[in-house]
Amino acid sequence: MKGRSAICGLELNNETELCGLWWVPDDVVVDCLTLLSRLDLVALSMVSKRYRCVAKSHDLRILRSRSGCLHPYMYVYMHMYPDPSPRWLVLHPVQRRLKRLNMDYSYPAPVAGSCFVQTAWGIFIIGGLIDGKPTSEVTFFDCTDHTVRRVNPMKMARSGASASLIDNKKIYVFGGCWDAADSSKWAEVYDLETGIWEFLPVSTPKMPLKIQQSVVTDDSKHVYAVDEDGQIFKFSTSECVFEAETEAAADADYGNDWLLAHPALFCRGTGGRILWRIPFKSTWREVKGLEELQQQHSGFDIIKFCFSRRRGRMAIFWEARPQGPDDQILELWYAEFSIAPRVEGQVLQVVANIEWSGAVLSSDSSCTDPFNLLYAVSLYV
Repeated sequence: MKGRSAICGLELNNETELCGLWWVPDDVVVDCLTLLSRLDLVALSMVSKRYRCVAKSHDLRILRSRSGCLHPYMYVYMHMYPDPSPRWLVLHPVQRRLKRLNMDYSYPAPVAGSCFVQTAWGIFIIGGLIDGKPTSEVTFFDCTDHTVRRVNPMKMARSGASASLIDNKKIYVFGGCWDAADSSKWAEVYDLETGIWEFLPVSTPKMPLKIQQSVVTDDSKHVYAVDEDGQIFKFSTSECVFEAETEAAADADYGNDWLLAHPALFCRGTGGRILWRIPFKSTWREVKGLEELQQQHSGFDIIKFCFSRRRGRMAIFWEARPQGPDDQILELWYAEFSIAPRVEGQVLQVVANIEWSGAVLSSDSSCTDPFNLLYAVSLYV
């Protein structure tokens, strides 16, 4: 890692700008900057070019992480018509509204079929449909400096694939290549250190075109997945085997937004429900405690289910119309909730406790589909 003076930007060539902060010793400057919140750093970056370089420094982020000064922010990737491409937004932690990020979008972005992989400081967007055709393009959204850059593309164009990060070192991508006849090209792996894609020879009795959902198990050595037909699979990274499970196929309603909160697996169901189960040990059951939201919002149906890093909570998004005469407005609502086990009549239940809910975005509902929410993730920045 660079020296502390470099983090302060003191090694910028021909830098003549001097602001009050730079008159104090370097170590004091770094310690002060480390304690700032993300919002304070954003405000600081507007002061000058020098401050902007410091506020967006990855080295500063590492120091803030070591000091426990990072904070959770919810990022949303959404296609909002009539915009030609999806955009990144962030949920403002104080105003509780989604704010569009001012970024350079001079690249073609898929509007469907992409898979997403979260890392410590950003998100990979892998494959998808561009002009109705699968692409091999891969981009990385850096949450430290809010930039998007292209990385090496996959060897195969894919849409509707599944991707999982294993041991924070490699990204495994399965299916989505629209031609599963050649099993040697059905899966590939990306090494984060070398930036190289390699085909992954896997053994599987079936080559599903699309993996509906997948999740890395708690041992970080296996991927638990379900395809578009509801067939459940388990992939071993050590044995490089992708095998179908003998248990009954999963219902199609149970194949959306899987989350693993050890030891239970959660997913988004239909009719505004969140479901849970113990993998290989129990059937799907409904999470209790969302009844109030279901009653308050007519036609309540969750469109995205994800983790919130804020105190280990979960989060949901849904569409709703505001109360009143204006029926041309459609709102995107957001809620955070904690979960807890509870025994009712010798039956184990999981109960949600709503911590906060409210509208975070509004749109003219004359659009056919104003909120095409493709992905949502909470990261520490």
